[in-house]
Amino acid sequence: MVYAVVTGGGTSGHVIPALAICELLVEAGHSPDDIRYVGSRRGIETQLMVDTGIASEFLPISGLQRSWTIRGMARNALLPWRLLHSRFLARGLIKLWKPSVVISVGGYASEPISRAAIQQDIPLVCVSYDRIAGLATRRQARHATICAVSFENSSLPNSVMTGAPVRRHLRTLHVADSRAISREMLGLSSTAQMVVVMGGSLGSGVLNAMVADLLRALEGREAIVYHICGERFVRDPMPHVPAGVQYIRVGYEDRMADVYSALDVLVSRAGASSVAEIATVGVAAVLVPWPDAAENHQELNARWLTDSGAGILMDDAACADGRAVVQITQLLADRDRVSVMARTAYQLGTMHRSSALVDAIEGAAHATVARGTMDD
Repeated sequence: MVYAVVTGGGTSGHVIPALAICELLVEAGHSPDDIRYVGSRRGIETQLMVDTGIASEFLPISGLQRSWTIRGMARNALLPWRLLHSRFLARGLIKLWKPSVVISVGGYASEPISRAAIQQDIPLVCVSYDRIAGLATRRQARHATICAVSFENSSLPNSVMTGAPVRRHLRTLHVADSRAISREMLGLSSTAQMVVVMGGSLGSGVLNAMVADLLRALEGREAIVYHICGERFVRDPMPHVPAGVQYIRVGYEDRMADVYSALDVLVSRAGASSVAEIATVGVAAVLVPWPDAAENHQELNARWLTDSGAGILMDDAACADGRAVVQITQLLADRDRVSVMARTAYQLGTMHRSSALVDAIEGAAHATVARGTMDD
């Protein structure tokens, strides 16, 4: 038997929260040997789960391809078989492990294990950290023991406000205390103003294109532009870098604690994990929601920060016509506003730094155990 199975994946937006939940459970006293993770063979989890100390299983399930290429249509044709095969394997894993609780972070990779848990009467905890829950989470929530949510007024049944799952090294980070050493670790000037531009795990063509304009606007200043562009864009032509500006471009960055500590202003898409991390660590952010996000959920995520004065909301058009660059440079010149935004964000992140999520998970597991004892 194991204590908990955490499931979901495909993108880092699902895998990073799953990792955070595993860490929370270990911090609460559960052995890593009593935790399992289940994701997809085709997701980034096959890389991110390496060396975590958590035993993992990867199922053949894959997501729907929205491309009309021959390759995309061929992969979609195999979806029914992959789904059935994954469900069969998931039932076997649940019977083998007999977990006390299954925790779903959503996404297509969470479906087989969550379905198997429901069928075998294992308590299911759905963890939803978007303002609008994804389709997989909404389906699973109808059968969940608890839905752990990050925003008030959730439409999910049996919802409990717990905050979002955030990695331990960010929950315990004090950016002001770490700034000097983080700049040194990243090889950056200790005095230059630093803007970080990141477009999520896949990168953003719109934000990447804006960087060239930002660099021109910073000419003559002592400034750093740290550009996390996404692996698919990392070989794009380099922009012109003016005198006095340090430009660093990486495809992916796994030292985010150092990056958050080192920056002055963050420019980012508004995925749920990014918004939760901004609030958890407390940094000033210009948020540019991805306009094609389902049900416009990225804008709703962003407004949780921006409506409280903890961020500035811009759109893709503002990135293209220069308004976003003007806003970024004005913000860099207003240190007092940057400080206020960062403090406000940190206050909003209080729930994310708490133990409320693991308390809800343990409550779901214990309630079921107690019910079973009473039935006996």
